[in-house]
Amino acid sequence: RYTILPTLTLDGFVACDIMRCSCSKERFLPFMKPYPGKNSALMMDNAKIHHDEELINVIKS
Repeated sequence: RYTILPTLTLDGFVACDIMRCSCSKERFLPFMKPYPGKNSALMMDNAKIHHDEELINVIKS
């Protein structure tokens, strides 16, 4: 199982992290710190990590 965490702009990739495991909150939250920002859009699926209360608070803030 692989997990891919891409960050995109209109100009292409800003960052991409590929892991050979499931993504944990401890790894995902630092990746999300710069976002959401002005003109940001978050696209997430129904992965368990996307329902984490701390992540939801980061998104809502």
